[in-house]
Amino acid sequence: MPSSVSAGPRIRSGRRDGGSFQIACGVLIALSGALTAFVFNAIYAEGWIDLEVYREGGAAVLRHTSVYNLIVGENWLKFTYSPFAAMLFTPFALVGMETAVALWVLISILALEVVIWILVGRTAVKRRGRRATHTLVGVIAILPLYPVALTLWNGQVGIILLLVIIVDLTHGKEKWRGLGTGIAAGIKLTPLIFIPYLLVTRRFRAALMAGLGFLGTVILGFLVLPADSRDYWGGAFFDTQRVVTGQGADSFNQSLRGVLMIMPGSWPTVPLWLALCAVVGTGGLLVAAWTAKKVGELAGITVCAIVGLLVSPVSWPHHWVWCIPLLVLWAQRAQRVDATLEKAGVGFLWLIFLLPGYITLATVQIYPSHAGTWLMLLMGSYVLSGLSTLLALAIYFGRSDWRQRRRGSGDDLPFSVVAG
Repeated sequence: MPSSVSAGPRIRSGRRDGGSFQIACGVLIALSGALTAFVFNAIYAEGWIDLEVYREGGAAVLRHTSVYNLIVGENWLKFTYSPFAAMLFTPFALVGMETAVALWVLISILALEVVIWILVGRTAVKRRGRRATHTLVGVIAILPLYPVALTLWNGQVGIILLLVIIVDLTHGKEKWRGLGTGIAAGIKLTPLIFIPYLLVTRRFRAALMAGLGFLGTVILGFLVLPADSRDYWGGAFFDTQRVVTGQGADSFNQSLRGVLMIMPGSWPTVPLWLALCAVVGTGGLLVAAWTAKKVGELAGITVCAIVGLLVSPVSWPHHWVWCIPLLVLWAQRAQRVDATLEKAGVGFLWLIFLLPGYITLATVQIYPSHAGTWLMLLMGSYVLSGLSTLLALAIYFGRSDWRQRRRGSGDDLPFSVVAG
């Protein structure tokens, strides 16, 4: 009787599949960013305005004073997150601003690298060395993008929450899936968009876990900070004036509402915005569910996040860090099918998230008299990109299903057939 021979790939015991140099480079990038941030903040005491608000919120918790009466910095910023978030920020109130900045930048860049590592690994790049190389190239390409750079410069929490949600919905144990997303929503409300997404995709247990995770953060906030919790959940969380501060700030709001606010002419802004939210929100969640079914979870949650950014009352440019999975997944798809048009599309989308933000910011700072509506509409390219993504996916999947019915066979799917 012949001996059986394994048909699978041979595993070389005792040897690692490379990638150590690339991983070391990634760690070096994070450490260099943290050191640069520490030195810059120590010398100039500028930047990281949102991190300063986080620290003051944590300090208010430690002092037993009101979190929502805070006025921080020369821009008169207010604490806009939940009482639970203020509790989480207390460790940063125990160290100096320079140390807090360095730690925050280090954590954020490492989180970015882990996100890209996950994205690359879930799109059929399995060998450790090749995966590390793709991750390093991705980090270098992603870091200069305006939403990412602004997140690091302001000390925002977006990249960290992005990692939490991706790990929770794609790597977590099935029985706990959704819990991390609910906790993330307890810090910043925007991840609540994933609860209806989970319901539409018929993952009722995950939706329940997300709801319980969110509810747990609310209850904990009431137990520890009852007065602040009454203030926040009593209406402060819905007060956009706490978020949009400063003359002309609404011009940087990259949501449907933000675009309507800066359009010339007289518009019934609120009714029109609500109507658009109903259409884009409902249709977008269906497209997200369609994407998850056709492509995979990573692509589905990316599309869902884009829907949330579009319908949110306020989506600052740094909220658009969800361009990271969008670009990485599409780049992997373009490389796999080796299509020139798709590669050009990835490059064009990369430029959209690179140039308009810097151009607008520079014009506002250097030539404020030239910062007209047309220039602010450059920033509306994020909204246009999001809407175009939803429309393109709907058309693609519609045509794909139609062809399958006619021919009985499938076409290549966007991003990657193993993106989830």
